[in-house]
Amino acid sequence: MRAAIDLTAATPGTFARVVSAVAVPDGGAYALLAPADRALPQSLVTLRGDAIAGTVTLPRVADVWDMHVAEDGSVLVVGDLGAEGLGLRAVDPATGAVRTAVLLAASDDVRSSTGRSALDAGSGRLHLVLSTVTDAGVREALLAVDVATGRVVGERDLADDVAASSAYPMGDQLAGLLPRPAGGVTLVFDASPTEVPQNRIPTLLRYDADLQPAGGAARVTGLSEGAETQSVTGAADGTVFLLVTVEAGSWLLAVPDGGGAGPLLAELADRVYGYALVVDPAQVWAVLPAPIGVRAVDLTTGEALLPEGLGCYHRLDVRALLPAPTGALAIGECDSPREDTQFLWFLTP
Repeated sequence: MRAAIDLTAATPGTFARVVSAVAVPDGGAYALLAPADRALPQSLVTLRGDAIAGTVTLPRVADVWDMHVAEDGSVLVVGDLGAEGLGLRAVDPATGAVRTAVLLAASDDVRSSTGRSALDAGSGRLHLVLSTVTDAGVREALLAVDVATGRVVGERDLADDVAASSAYPMGDQLAGLLPRPAGGVTLVFDASPTEVPQNRIPTLLRYDADLQPAGGAARVTGLSEGAETQSVTGAADGTVFLLVTVEAGSWLLAVPDGGGAGPLLAELADRVYGYALVVDPAQVWAVLPAPIGVRAVDLTTGEALLPEGLGCYHRLDVRALLPAPTGALAIGECDSPREDTQFLWFLTP
């Protein structure tokens, strides 16, 4: 742990939980805080070094899927915008100016929605995968959005692509969307190839910059393993890392971009703390949550090290782990120095 930042001072007089964060190349980060009072706006907090450097507010995003930093320095908050529909807010962290792009307008016939996003900073495009259940059925699509204008510049209906691997739509089995080095994205979900929905296979679908399939579906395991994806993360070279549960515990696997199923990197006994995963830029260490903080796994040997504490001595909840140029970010809460204290931790190898 390089630094632990108590976020309480970012929302004076108001209790707010940290719901997401994103790292920036200079070693800092942005954190998104959501007040418990839903009538209040959310706060975007700028973190530099080991201190809070500024705070701006933005209209609430009811369900935050992802956060990204765009080429112009704006912070993109992607998810369910509530009464407006599904889309993103682009926030200037210095001035607080907010630009909203609604990609799917709210409708009375929408029963549920989920999604993931990936930013291609070089092209200025944000890719989103949406799975929406309506009275008329399920709509699943991959979108390309021009960040500067908020316009949808490409769209692919995923119904046939998903049906080629699964008897059911992705829905809640959508695990992640990761950028590919030459443009495009890799979509990760748990396919159910039989009529038994619980019989799943972690599956990758790759798309190029034009949203066209780049090869066939890649099955990461076989049906006999009974695997289910817990968490995914990606590397700059397009490698996809997955932590999947199996009967005996969890497997940590790597799948190279453009290749088939990759190697089994580690076998872990734990099935509880696999809900988040980060791999350092050098692809030597993986980091997972642990009861007292985080746990590192040596990807060269498969050895899981003893957990590393985060300086919390009363009820720690690591809510998420997120990639950073020099390691990882962790967000969550601790009951010290006071109950439900919201923290962001900087982690390094």
